[in-house]
Amino acid sequence: MNEGYFIGLMTGTSIDAVDTVLIRIDTGRMIKVIGTFDQHISDPLRKTIMDVSSGYADTLHAIATLDQQLAELYAECVLTLLAQQGLKSEDVQAIGCHGQTVRHEPGMNPPYTMQLGNGARLSEMTGIRTINDFRQGDIAAGGQGAPLAPLFHHHLFADCENTVIGVNLGGIANISILRANGQIGGYDTGPANTLMDQWISFHKQLRYDKNASWARSGKLDQCLLDKLLTEPWLAQKQPKSTGPELFNLSWLDKHLAGTQIAPEDVQYTLCEYSALTICNEINRQAPETSRIVMCGGGAYNPLLVERIQYHLGERELISSSGYGIDPEWIEASMFAWFAWRTLNNLPSNVPAVTGAAHDVVLGTIHPGNHDHE
Repeated sequence: MNEGYFIGLMTGTSIDAVDTVLIRIDTGRMIKVIGTFDQHISDPLRKTIMDVSSGYADTLHAIATLDQQLAELYAECVLTLLAQQGLKSEDVQAIGCHGQTVRHEPGMNPPYTMQLGNGARLSEMTGIRTINDFRQGDIAAGGQGAPLAPLFHHHLFADCENTVIGVNLGGIANISILRANGQIGGYDTGPANTLMDQWISFHKQLRYDKNASWARSGKLDQCLLDKLLTEPWLAQKQPKSTGPELFNLSWLDKHLAGTQIAPEDVQYTLCEYSALTICNEINRQAPETSRIVMCGGGAYNPLLVERIQYHLGERELISSSGYGIDPEWIEASMFAWFAWRTLNNLPSNVPAVTGAAHDVVLGTIHPGNHDHE
């Protein structure tokens, strides 16, 4: 089995930063985070990503150019992290790069998903074997390509005596249902941060609502919440996944039409919507669970966590940091771990989660400069 250092790269639908993490995996498959680096995404690049993602500027030239720009940014992050840790490229077994999702349409015919960040360019610039396009194999096998987190959550959080729920609070929320008998379930539940981030960006030109201070200045609008809860996607049976393609400001504007609600009240209501849609699924799927593990950037939104706790009652909410990886580094660590699995010919999807016909070894391998030495 390959062991040693692996690097994970992740940029999410919030488009705020590149998360870069260096982990070490030993022969016992134990994971230890060695170092991290967080690179802010510039406003011009963020605008380009949003323009491509929304379809406003998704020409072949724009997509291909962005693919290269992201690879160059990722390479800078990798080399910076290596320098900080006093390591060389040849010390690293592989990079696992999620890339930037610019479109996720598993319900189309044919279904597709697209993550940018050219793997060949990244391996060339870093000299490190790079594995990317992790979602394509699952899509090809008839799956949704998402969520992929449940297998990693199982590796970290599973308990042989109790059902544990992993909750990933990224742009989109997903839950991992980790049964005591080893069964793994999970799916996207709807928005976590994406609607709140888009709303405050539009009104305040801020990327996110720090400490939920703007949301706390508002109050719940029950009529709006009731409208949002009528979204048909919420009633779909799993497997299911979603993204900003559905939950965006155009979608929200349709529900706000004809109303006059203070922007801060909308922000509070969006927070409540995220919390409620997550908790409704936990209560429906695993009412017996007593432990919920929080992951992702939304774990640092105090109001969102408070509202999740409110709807879950006495059940224990704990941070993933209790398992050795802080919430903001879970996803990047996951793709480093997936790179390890790919090199060891191990599947990384869970067909019961994604709907794929079978297990798939995920990712496309781009050899590094040292692979032939």
